[in-house]
Amino acid sequence: MRYQVWYMKPSFLRGVVGSSPDPNDLSATHVHLKDIEADDQEDVLRRMRADIWSPNGEALDLLQSKGLAHTTMTIGDVLVDESDAVYLVTAIGFSRLSKT
Repeated sequence: MRYQVWYMKPSFLRGVVGSSPDPNDLSATHVHLKDIEADDQEDVLRRMRADIWSPNGEALDLLQSKGLAHTTMTIGDVLVDESDAVYLVTAIGFSRLSKT
């Protein structure tokens, strides 16, 4: 399955406690980093660990060009699957965000 990987903007990171991104306007709080092929959401999370996708800093130019400050996918980042379902990375896995 193909997933869109959206990382939080540093400005949203500071205010993430108690707030969720708007699944209808992800670009307000997140940056589309890349698309990735993976078996499922957990596989995306594993593949987006810094030691796997950027073990020697290969992703630094991409991250900097997009104004991002973190390499490893983390709480508050978002996945969008092929069916356009939006999932927020949480401390205990993923939470589907409702689109209206």
